[in-house]
Amino acid sequence: MELKMIGIILMLELVVVSWAYQQCNIICDDHVPTPTVGNPIRGKAGPKGQKGASAEACECPPLANLRAEMTRMRTELTNKVSELEEKVRFSWTVKLVPGANEMASRCGLLQDVDTITDDAFTASSVHSSGYYAHYGRLNGERGHGWTVLRDDRNVNQWIQVDLGQDTKITGIVTQGCRSSKDRTTSYILLYRTAESDDFLPVVEGSGNSVVFAANTVQGSIVGYQLPYPISARWWRINPRTWNHWPTLRFDLYTC
Repeated sequence: MELKMIGIILMLELVVVSWAYQQCNIICDDHVPTPTVGNPIRGKAGPKGQKGASAEACECPPLANLRAEMTRMRTELTNKVSELEEKVRFSWTVKLVPGANEMASRCGLLQDVDTITDDAFTASSVHSSGYYAHYGRLNGERGHGWTVLRDDRNVNQWIQVDLGQDTKITGIVTQGCRSSKDRTTSYILLYRTAESDDFLPVVEGSGNSVVFAANTVQGSIVGYQLPYPISARWWRINPRTWNHWPTLRFDLYTC
């Protein structure tokens, strides 16, 4: 349905451009007679001994402009088709990633502290100095991971990371606390683009927010491929259920 609408819109644009070009030709034809051999268009004669005025020109935009516009629209349609095909390839459903930790080693974005610095991580609440937001990196050995204050153990809490610019993300991987059985067992993933003021949840083909089943087993590392690649600057995890405390460490896949 989305692809059909894109095609209709672009075809309408082409019709409008073609119509405008034809109208221009009609107007020119109405005002300036077509020159024929032996009967050239002449302007008003000037005084004797001086050059007369040139005939008034009535010119439409070069045909090349129309062709350029058609090329632009074809390119736009091709890009949209490629985008939709990529979404279809990802099947609009989340998929577990086999070898999630190995995948994070190859495609993870957050474990390199030089690329994504500590101040890029923020959270709605922090339990104590051993649970700072930047301790929420996957496989991190500083602190215990991120978690909230005791009185903030509710479904309104979050941890997020600022990637600095819109970056295409294809998946997410999580693990629990480094030193206890505390862990997040399900969560919602949200994102926000550089040009937006609002966070949007990752959704499936049904349009419902994806609730990711996370670390139900102590020590597990669980990764998911998103329903489709998403390009965004800010990424936020909203724990929904947990074991003792909503503690977690995470990374984002880029491939």
